[in-house]
Amino acid sequence: MRTDLESRLRTRLSEDGYLFPDYAEYCFANVPGTVLSVLDADVPSLPSPRRCLPDDVLEAVGREYDRVLVVLLDGFGLAFWKRHDHPLLERLEADGTVSPLTTTYPSETAAALTTFHTGRLPASHGVLGWDVYDPAADASYEAFTGDVKAGDESVDRDLQAVFDGEPIYPVLAAAGIDCRHVVPFPETYDGAAVHTYGGNGAAPPEYPLEGFESALRDAFVTADDPSYLYAYLPQIDAAAHAAGTESDEYRATVADVLETVDRSLSTLAAADEAGAGDTLVLVTADHGHVDTDADRAVDLESFEAVTANLQRHANGDPVRYAGSPRNAHLHLRDGDDIRERVRSELAAALDARVFTADEVRERRLFGDCDESDTFRRRLGDLVVSHREQAVWYGSDPAKLELIGMHGGLHPDEMLVPLGAATLESL
Repeated sequence: MRTDLESRLRTRLSEDGYLFPDYAEYCFANVPGTVLSVLDADVPSLPSPRRCLPDDVLEAVGREYDRVLVVLLDGFGLAFWKRHDHPLLERLEADGTVSPLTTTYPSETAAALTTFHTGRLPASHGVLGWDVYDPAADASYEAFTGDVKAGDESVDRDLQAVFDGEPIYPVLAAAGIDCRHVVPFPETYDGAAVHTYGGNGAAPPEYPLEGFESALRDAFVTADDPSYLYAYLPQIDAAAHAAGTESDEYRATVADVLETVDRSLSTLAAADEAGAGDTLVLVTADHGHVDTDADRAVDLESFEAVTANLQRHANGDPVRYAGSPRNAHLHLRDGDDIRERVRSELAAALDARVFTADEVRERRLFGDCDESDTFRRRLGDLVVSHREQAVWYGSDPAKLELIGMHGGLHPDEMLVPLGAATLESL
């Protein structure tokens, strides 16, 4: 573990205990560009800025491989990697290298993985949290499911209609790179072949690990080099949300997931001894977690200045659901005086950063890139990021009942690991 790099990132990027993204260098957003560089992919049509991670991230393992496998452990941030002992993590540290990175803002799956799959930062792709409010549609809906939560219920959004831009995989396929996704879903992004595990895609919220090993093996043996393989495991994140990161359930889930990945990689290496050294394995996460206390959660509907000044849907309902409890976007009625009154009241009452839209854009919180119209439309007049608790609406109680949460700027949410090693060494 590169503790020296972690210290430098904390020193350079921290403000009053909040840790900001390092978009230009050590950022999760730069993993796809690094993968393409390793595969020597000539794809000039991908979005700008297209960046690679600094050279030192792969210094111990080199940068020339025929195939790359990215294993993404949803929610398994750097703090939790360091907390848990497992032979797989030990081998990654001993025989490869583990570098701390920041994730994007928000530190949420919907934003970070959209970046991962499109090559665009949130300020470009426009997915700014788990819940999306889009004035153009007069609707608030969940980013990954398209389920409408408020406003125009006729809005119909499939996954690839929620964000600006296109997945990177059709362009990679056209350049001769075989892309394959091992996921607990029946479908994936255009341009990538899907290998489903967990009950043939009919996975409950727990996402069973059943079939992961065989799905990964199928993807591996059917891929033609050069190839880019991606395996997604959301089980750790789900356990953190439900039970918290200090629970027995969480620890057992971490152990099960790591053991499954370890066994699967060992099987691949044994079956492909001649080529195992030509495969780079990257193990990473899209964000970490903080454990919140439901008794200390902040209900925005308890602030009259908020409820009286929210924008309204065409049906008269207030616009509430935008972002998440660690990254709440408030869309307010027009008027600088209204915005400042609400901002001042929240800043005085909460241990939180309350950003205006202008402040967000000046510090390029959602990405140092050209802003899309979709981003500008969906960005709240205020963005609230609490130091360690949830800030949301009591009318959506399920959100406030979660224990583990993410989306904010706490270092335990923002810092993620990137382990790199050859398949042969694992």
